[in-house]
Amino acid sequence: MPRGLRRPAITLGAKALGPISRRIQVQETLPHLLARGGERLTNPRRAVVDVLAASRVPLTVAEIHAQLSGPRPHLASVYRTVHLLVRMRLARPTDSVRPGDAARGSRRYELAEQFTGHHHHLICQGCGRIEDLEGCVLADAALTQLTRYARRARHFQVSEHEVRLFGLCQRCAR
Repeated sequence: MPRGLRRPAITLGAKALGPISRRIQVQETLPHLLARGGERLTNPRRAVVDVLAASRVPLTVAEIHAQLSGPRPHLASVYRTVHLLVRMRLARPTDSVRPGDAARGSRRYELAEQFTGHHHHLICQGCGRIEDLEGCVLADAALTQLTRYARRARHFQVSEHEVRLFGLCQRCAR
């Protein structure tokens, strides 16, 4: 990792895992991570985390809520759980693409990189679909050069990075 970039405070050395492996890893690790932050893994929180762990794409809170099985917690509880996970750096938001998405509450969330592995996103400007692009598309030399430039030109200490590539998915490009 280039100088100047740091890993999140709690890392698991995760590689890109399939949904089943990811769900098992999350279920084994999350109670300890929440306890470390003074929180408990309640049944509604576990249900939200299970939906995020099973998904291969970032989800809106409404999509998470719709995918919950069994007794469904109130939508407000799902929002609180997602925001708790983001605050504890166990989940992360992905930015909306279309102008109206943010106004409609369409921000999407996914588990943090410690569970998913480092990746970037392909974002369709037609339908808003977000796909993972596994691994890092930036060569170490380029990332080091960008980090050095930010530090020298702007006195900015880079801690992490994200690349989002915008365009049209296969369906929208037709």
